[in-house]
Amino acid sequence: MRPPRGYGYEEMPLVKLYATLRKAAGEKEYRSRARNVGQVLEELRERYGDGVDRYLRGCIVLVNGQNVGYLKGKRTKLKEEDEVSVFPPLAGG
Repeated sequence: MRPPRGYGYEEMPLVKLYATLRKAAGEKEYRSRARNVGQVLEELRERYGDGVDRYLRGCIVLVNGQNVGYLKGKRTKLKEEDEVSVFPPLAGG
C-alpha cells in the first residue's frame, strides 16, 4: 500500500508504543499512514491483530505530548511531523 499523496516515509506521523502494548506488538514504533487518531487505532488493530486489541480498550493517546481527550479525541487530525504515543491502560495502586 502506498502512502497518501504528499507523504514520504519520513514525513509520515510516528507512532510510539509503550509498556505491554509494545511487547504485544513486538516493536516500539512505526510510521503511520493515518490522518487522525481513530485511524491510528484501527491501523494498530489491523497491523498487530487480536494480541493488541485488549490493550487498546481504554488506552491513553498523546499527540505531541497532549492527551487527545483534551483535543478532539479520535477525530484529532494528524500532520506529517506529529508524534503519536499510545499507552495501554494502567492498573495498580
